[in-house]
Amino acid sequence: MRDQSRMKPIGAVVVSLAVIAAGCGSESVHSPVGPTEVSPPGLLSMSPAGAIVHTAVVLETQIGKMPWHYGSNPAGSSSSYSWDFGDGTTATGGESISHVYTGEGTFFARVIAGGSDAGSQQAALSIQVSSLTGLWSGDYGRVSITQDGLELGGRYLGDPREGVVEGSISAGGRVSLTVTRPGLDPIRFSGTAGPGVMTLVGTARGRDAVDRPFKLTRG
Repeated sequence: MRDQSRMKPIGAVVVSLAVIAAGCGSESVHSPVGPTEVSPPGLLSMSPAGAIVHTAVVLETQIGKMPWHYGSNPAGSSSSYSWDFGDGTTATGGESISHVYTGEGTFFARVIAGGSDAGSQQAALSIQVSSLTGLWSGDYGRVSITQDGLELGGRYLGDPREGVVEGSISAGGRVSLTVTRPGLDPIRFSGTAGPGVMTLVGTARGRDAVDRPFKLTRG
């Protein structure tokens, strides 16, 4: 009697698995020719965790390193990966690639790896790209931030005397802010955006705080 567990289905079968990774919805897809297995989560990741508009994010895939139970790895002999960033741009590269999103919105990034063996592997990630413009709250009160390109400005709202917010964002998404309040020492913040750009996480430095863990939350 033939071993039914070793029989291959007719045609290609696509199985998708929706997951939540790093606060963003992501989906991993494996569409080989032959037996199909559900791909584990985490096959496409992004750093920093939050994508700020006009800054670069690094996308990295692990689909070429997956263990396979049926013969060879379809991407094992692949020398390049096809990337679609979901904003109308594509590229060919390796397992890791950098990309700058120039507009706000939700983008569905996808990578396809194919080799000389039959079949291919895919991984995808939903990316929320946002500006830092808005109201933010933290241990030192509330601030209003306006993003203009990579420059930041705004007002400190946690005191009736108010104050000034000045700063910038590096090309790689590092946020630097200085909050100046009348009659008080300035507070300097350095950090990166969290998932969905709903938080800014890093450290604060002032007269009574040296590299103190600090978080700003949108709203």
